[in-house]
Amino acid sequence: MIERFINYIIYIIIVNQSKMEEKERPKIPENCILVGTKPFMAYMKSVNTLFRGKNLSEIEIRARGKNIKKAIDIAESSRKKFCHDLNLKIKKIDIDTDSFTSEEGREINVSTITIILER
Repeated sequence: MIERFINYIIYIIIVNQSKMEEKERPKIPENCILVGTKPFMAYMKSVNTLFRGKNLSEIEIRARGKNIKKAIDIAESSRKKFCHDLNLKIKKIDIDTDSFTSEEGREINVSTITIILER
């Protein structure tokens, strides 16, 4: 009985590992910040680290859907308050739409924004 249980657990682990290997995430560039559900100051710390710690000349701030507002706030707060001594400028703003198919088979459109800040 216990051997069956152990074999079942091993089977589940192997199946889950193979599913994780199938879903390989694309590489995210070093100078890219993906805005999500973290607190605002976590992203401000990332911007500061990339410009000051890693001494990058430009960074990308990317967001989708309801996080677009937060991405704009991060870019503007970086420029005007937290990194104002670096004289940051907005190099480029891209607005786009991502389309994908849901599990139910419906096509879903999500707005995206990419803001490029440079020194």
